[in-house]
Amino acid sequence: MNLGISAIEYVLPSKSLSVRELEQAGLLVSRAEQLQTFGFDRCYISEESADELAQRAAAALLDNCGVRPESVDLLLYAGAIARSHYVAGEQFLSSFNYPATKLQYELSLTRASVAGISQAGCMGLTYAVQLARDFLRSNAEAQCVLCVSADVLPKGVPREILYNLISDGACALIVTRNSVRNRILAHRSVTKGYYWDCIARKNEILAAYFPTAKNLVQDLLSGAGCAPEDLRLVLPHNVSYRSWEILLDLIGVKKEQFFAGNISLKGHVIAADNWINLKDATAANLLNPGDKLLAFNFGFGANWAATLIEH
Repeated sequence: MNLGISAIEYVLPSKSLSVRELEQAGLLVSRAEQLQTFGFDRCYISEESADELAQRAAAALLDNCGVRPESVDLLLYAGAIARSHYVAGEQFLSSFNYPATKLQYELSLTRASVAGISQAGCMGLTYAVQLARDFLRSNAEAQCVLCVSADVLPKGVPREILYNLISDGACALIVTRNSVRNRILAHRSVTKGYYWDCIARKNEILAAYFPTAKNLVQDLLSGAGCAPEDLRLVLPHNVSYRSWEILLDLIGVKKEQFFAGNISLKGHVIAADNWINLKDATAANLLNPGDKLLAFNFGFGANWAATLIEH
């Protein structure tokens, strides 16, 4: 059963600011020079809401890839922050206005069941991909799952989180049965609830990040019979390039195997990075059929995950 990611589209806001401009606007915690040494150049800031970005990304996916709305069996909607999971209104009842069902209606996904994925931080879209895979495995008649993530930070909040530069954006992808590309070979994830308070445990999260990531990736690769040198590319979540230099060394992957360009160009688009990078690497003709790809991600909570993909 070849379950894989058959199509990806993403939307970034039209507005972007350099780290210098962000510093001048009071939207950084660190100095601009420090973030530049970590590999960041700019981020994207949206005037639209998260659900509006999500609608644009999902609509582009259906249109550009020829996916019929009635062919979608399940819609999974992911957001890292709480405000991404309701459509804002002035009354309390608006808290029950869910962007997932709004998206189902706007795109005429009349056959699709709908669910939201929250409380996983930047891991939301990665979890959606794995839940889509499990759903297709356990439902023989189902063929197609639409996974969408979108997040927009509140206006005026710093664009820096733990030395990483955050962009608003949305990403949509399709997980299908009998996919001819991006077959999902293996997945590993771990949650360590001890780190649930990301403010109080900030320093401990930073200390736990590397050993947990190393063990997780090594477990994934060894279980799948894939050596680090067999990987064509590592598709990162776009956190500090300096932190990736450390992790690459720990897992035995060379810098030439690392898809790094989007860290400076796009910043950390929360849950969407791995899949934006997969689309961009494909568009740049960096991949051939059969190439092995590693997508690694971390999200507050604290959650670590790694996925092995065959292009």
